[in-house]
Amino acid sequence: MKLKSIVAFTFVCALALAAIFLPVAGSTVQAHEKCGAFHALIQGVLPSPNPFADSDTWGGTIFGNLGTGFLQGGMSGNDGTEYPHGPISIFKDGLYKVCLTSAAAWGGATDCQDSFSYKPQAVVIWPAGESLGSYKATAKIVKGTGRFAPASGHLEIEGPFIVWPDDNSVFGVSGRWNADVNGKICGVK
Repeated sequence: MKLKSIVAFTFVCALALAAIFLPVAGSTVQAHEKCGAFHALIQGVLPSPNPFADSDTWGGTIFGNLGTGFLQGGMSGNDGTEYPHGPISIFKDGLYKVCLTSAAAWGGATDCQDSFSYKPQAVVIWPAGESLGSYKATAKIVKGTGRFAPASGHLEIEGPFIVWPDDNSVFGVSGRWNADVNGKICGVK
């Protein structure tokens, strides 16, 4: 009789654990199925031609693919606070907004129904005595609008930039930046 009770108790415990852990495992699999590979090119300009916020510095056009769908649009933002260490600077607490559409043309900062924002953690290498440098960042998608409202994911962003003195710029310099963006975006409608 005692053996039957132990077997029954073990069976009930196994069912209870299965009821708890199987739905969690299933939802994790579903979340991965809703993620798409994201690859894009940014053609950045300093100062941003279409700033979304007063604190934006860099901005420009972006062209890419989410899964197999072509997207284009604009981006604008800043890398946050700079922590210089000789020829290397670390940037933290920045924010960029990316507006994407599948339409033939993007109408600028006011045409931003489908967007996501990302927070970069960036490293910039400034070779001594040169205005050409390299940028590399990892970024987390933090919020979105329209079809990107529930979006999440991580991005890797890297590419060269150049800056030069410019008395007509609000920053005292102007610049150009070309970047490759690779990562995954999840939860897109």
